[in-house]
Amino acid sequence: MDLTDPIIPAPKRRSHRLKPWRVIGWVLVVAAFCGLLVVQGKAMILFYEHGRAAVEFPYTLNYGEGPLLDQTMRLLRGEPLYAADVSLPPYTITNYPPLYILLQTPIAASQGAALWYGRAITLVATLWSALMIAVIVGSVGKDALAGIAAGLTLPAIPYIFHWSALARIDGLALALSLTGIACIARGYRSWWGVLGAVVLLTAAIYTRQTYALAAPLGVFVWLWARMNIYRALVFAVGVGGLVLALFILMLVATEGGFFTHLITANVNPLDSTILTFYVDEITVHLPIFLVGGALCLTLGALVARPGWWLIAAYSVGALGSALTIAKVGSDVNYLWEFSAALCLLAGLLIASAKRVPVLRAGLLVALAFQITMVTTLSESKYNGIITERIQKRDQIATLEAYLRTHQGVTIADEFMSELVISGQRVQLQPFEFSQLARDGVWDERPLLAAMMRGDYQRIMIYQPYRNPSLRFERWTPEMLRVINSAFRPILQTAETTIYEYIPP
Repeated sequence: MDLTDPIIPAPKRRSHRLKPWRVIGWVLVVAAFCGLLVVQGKAMILFYEHGRAAVEFPYTLNYGEGPLLDQTMRLLRGEPLYAADVSLPPYTITNYPPLYILLQTPIAASQGAALWYGRAITLVATLWSALMIAVIVGSVGKDALAGIAAGLTLPAIPYIFHWSALARIDGLALALSLTGIACIARGYRSWWGVLGAVVLLTAAIYTRQTYALAAPLGVFVWLWARMNIYRALVFAVGVGGLVLALFILMLVATEGGFFTHLITANVNPLDSTILTFYVDEITVHLPIFLVGGALCLTLGALVARPGWWLIAAYSVGALGSALTIAKVGSDVNYLWEFSAALCLLAGLLIASAKRVPVLRAGLLVALAFQITMVTTLSESKYNGIITERIQKRDQIATLEAYLRTHQGVTIADEFMSELVISGQRVQLQPFEFSQLARDGVWDERPLLAAMMRGDYQRIMIYQPYRNPSLRFERWTPEMLRVINSAFRPILQTAETTIYEYIPP
């Protein structure tokens, strides 16, 4: 060895011993995650019991279930769903695209008119949506634990919890939408991923038209942020072109009725008190979600990682859709995408703290505390909405028995499903056409004349004691005036009065 050669020190060996503070941090993470699973487990049990009770209940739980069941049976009979001329009876509106109705039709063909399969579709779709949230967070955040925490949070949110028990379209729309996002989140490098997202998001839009904003925006921004600009443009053209092509096809096939039913009939006036109510409720009962979401958006904007672009853009679109809850007649289904966005933001925030175990444990504890708060709201308020209706089972059975044993055409508001189940069809959707009459889009005089002639033998009006003004929202003053003059009350049950026509 030449002594003039420089002496190169031997590399230091890294110690593989875990530092005590890291061990403590991971112990805290495991403990916090186990505690979160316990809280989420309680919420899932409540979700299961709530959904099971709804599926087993054979009668109406929500006004909107009746028209959808009627549309399913009409489609089964080969009748048009989007009549070009809404001035002719029967006075019905198909507010949504046809995919959910098409999905129910084969089941209705074998099982007849019933509500259980529509509710089962919604429940399964909700659970699938939770799984897709887990997949999305796990993919973009590279963190399975955060994905599980985010996915199991979805069924606990009161607005998801309540609406998932109903035979409504929103569960299927959210499931298709989130599946499209998951498809692109895992396969953004593949053209199959882009194609899958195009098809699934188009399907979501043709389940509920408001799903044309949040998910497509999130996917487009995500692809652009990953410098896949060409694929982002292909995706945008693919979704826009497919949606437009189907829209033109439906317009031609329905002679313009598709536009009337989906667009014209859905432009209801705004009521700021509705928005204020939900803003107050969310602020009081979901504060940790809001703070965590804002923190995630702020910190993510500073770092601007690709996963942040997807979830942030989706959240902005979901918030925009949620603001339309100010429409008269709206309900918590307008908050479904917003609820999904809160879960995605929570998951992404937890994933971003995976290198700081103590902080990660703190975020898991905060999420557990938030789920406890929202589960309390679900139990105290939203579970009671379904439970109270189920307790009136015998009274509603009396309504259905009356419809089965008395001949003649009947108009109903809340309990339209009972008309369809008893073999009749919906002749009038009171809320929708009252809004059209107030907007000057529909002339109610032919209906009033038909009521005065006795073309309708009986009318069923729901008058809940908790909301006595509801009938004035669903019926115009002229309709109520004719009912009071040409009909007489003969039966009152389930907070519903049956009025029978009085021959002159």
